[in-house]
Amino acid sequence: MNQDTFINILFSRVERAAVTRALVFVNAGIFVLLAVMAMNPMQIPSDLLIRAGGNFAPLVQKGEEWRFFTALFLHGGLLHVGLNMLALHQAGQVVERLFGRVGFLVIYVAAGLLGNLASLWWKPGPVSVGASGAIFGVYGALLSYLLLQRGSVPVEIFREMRSGTLGFIGYSLFAGFSIPGIDNAAHLGGLIGGMVLGAAFAQPIVAPQPVRWLTPRTLTGLAVVAVLGAGLWQTAPQVVRKFEIDSAYQQTIQQFALEEQELLREQAALMEALRLRRVSEADAIDKLERDFIPRWDREINQLSWRQAPAGQDWQRDDLVHYATARRDALKALVQALETRQAVWIERSRTLQVQADNILLQMRLRKSTEAANR
Repeated sequence: MNQDTFINILFSRVERAAVTRALVFVNAGIFVLLAVMAMNPMQIPSDLLIRAGGNFAPLVQKGEEWRFFTALFLHGGLLHVGLNMLALHQAGQVVERLFGRVGFLVIYVAAGLLGNLASLWWKPGPVSVGASGAIFGVYGALLSYLLLQRGSVPVEIFREMRSGTLGFIGYSLFAGFSIPGIDNAAHLGGLIGGMVLGAAFAQPIVAPQPVRWLTPRTLTGLAVVAVLGAGLWQTAPQVVRKFEIDSAYQQTIQQFALEEQELLREQAALMEALRLRRVSEADAIDKLERDFIPRWDREINQLSWRQAPAGQDWQRDDLVHYATARRDALKALVQALETRQAVWIERSRTLQVQADNILLQMRLRKSTEAANR
């Protein structure tokens, strides 16, 4: 078969690659909307991507499986969406004509879903977005067609398609392993899904139908992809509990930091008022016993009962010791005001110094850990 005959048959199957164009338009439109919301087209914030439907493991595993699909239409920045849509436009027009509109759409969606499942299985922490898994599926289906239906493709076109397809797959995977932040698990999952479906769907170019849906080969290919997806879903690490612990712990730490600052500010103001005799010693004692000390007790209890994420028990324990020293310094101050004994003043000062040293040691340890990462 010569090149002209091949191209004529290809375009007689699908005159216009409407599905490919529609996918490019939808992806670009959604990105423009997110870029306007973020007011920064170069990088869409992770929290906005999560709200928009990104593949975020803690929410997916809590019942929001629909995120596997919606994540296919979200992108993290202008470069991300630009490169993806260029690749989709180039390969999609060929693959849509080889497999027909329905076959192409099945490959795109199924490969994308399998890619997102692979991403969840391999690295369930950060939010994952993008059409890359689906696009790798498109290239994988094209590669399978070229390998299985080589006789249907003229030699010159075969060589050009093969080199372009292998070049895209090879370069993209290499970049994914070399550049941090690229989700190669989604790429590989999508590639495998696309190759399996491409092998299952492939028909000679002269066949009356691009895909014969009820043949054993086609049904087997669909079943293989479904089994792979189910296996990834069942064996993916469960991160919901870890996420809940991390979120609750961080919220407690943030609340403690705010309350600590307010307490220290109010305590300093009270001591200054006492020094200037704007408040009596009796009123100061009442304020310390009825307000400040109970508030430190409350913070100590909240920290003590809060489960810390793995490896952060030391931080919680040090904060408990810090808050305890601050509280006990106030108790010693109450004793000093009531008894006027110097030993209690010295005790209060010692405890305040101890609290400051605990904070200093915590900061040094965090700096050391950050430097060793």
